[in-house]
Amino acid sequence: MGLKEFFSNRSETGERHQIDALKTHYFKATKEQAFTEAKAILQKHYKGEIVTNSPERGEFVFQVKGPKKALIVGTVVTVRAYKTAVDFSVSTETPLPVDFGFSKKVIETIYTDLKKKLTLIGTGISEQF
Repeated sequence: MGLKEFFSNRSETGERHQIDALKTHYFKATKEQAFTEAKAILQKHYKGEIVTNSPERGEFVFQVKGPKKALIVGTVVTVRAYKTAVDFSVSTETPLPVDFGFSKKVIETIYTDLKKKLTLIGTGISEQF
């Protein structure tokens, strides 16, 4: 983890992210399966609630209420049959402009559990489609 990620209160996944753990993850699953599993993992690990739920758009917002407050936006998009991309954005609510890696750790936790539930195809592989 670089200093920039450590001294920030926000982490976001992306197709070409320089950190492998934060690259878009692709799973062999339907949009509905990945969407449901991602929400279930958040509810399992964090105290909070789904504040916005839009399965047709493949997007949800989860408000973490403790131990640290955070806002998690999950995006699930099917790129081909049984090839679904899952991305996250996590913003931590802190009095300082730093969360000491908490937002990155949230994303890593979600992806680790998703890999246990769904078959990972790869990360950052949009050029292959």
